[in-house]
Amino acid sequence: MGKIEVAARLVVVSTAILATAACSAGGATGTAASTSAAAELSSSPLPKGEQAPPIPNPLDPAGLVEDPCHSLTVAQASDLGVQERGTKKDVGIDDIKGCDWKFGANLEWKIQVAYAVPHPRNGLQNLYDQNTAGKYANGYFMPTSISGYPSVFNGRADTRPHGRCDLSVGINPEMLLDVAVTGRTDKDNCTAASTVAELIITTIKSGGN
Repeated sequence: MGKIEVAARLVVVSTAILATAACSAGGATGTAASTSAAAELSSSPLPKGEQAPPIPNPLDPAGLVEDPCHSLTVAQASDLGVQERGTKKDVGIDDIKGCDWKFGANLEWKIQVAYAVPHPRNGLQNLYDQNTAGKYANGYFMPTSISGYPSVFNGRADTRPHGRCDLSVGINPEMLLDVAVTGRTDKDNCTAASTVAELIITTIKSGGN
């Protein structure tokens, strides 16, 4: 995975990781970051699940929600070895905007980022409720922590063997930062997703600069 692989080694991923997001069962080919919250935006209420961890120091991504391509600075993108500026995408659910960055010798792999607010406006709790409802029975749901923010590696189908890993970070009580990394199947793309999420949190804290 080039530079992104090197950066990923800096992140310690919890071994107690079991999670799910709304990844396509078709594997590692989505066009915008999958969001487990987005998958439930128009659904009926879910049963109350295990209590999600509290959000310390909630973050406001402000303009990044509508223009997520500024979530990674040019310098950060360069450090990761990806395109300097990503391509804005429509996730296809409730006008959620996403952004794709490509990397690799032939730009054959990508990072995908989006910000999602489930209709209950309960952020990470929505994922825990989905897990209780069995939404991730055929996938993965793996709680972890990114830069001190509770997070979950997750997917309705387990696309990790196909080179894709999805991560949802609770950045405030209502919103999720969703990151997906698709790369070589012999690389740890979940660690890479953690690295990307850490950099984005840094960007948010600096006011998008």
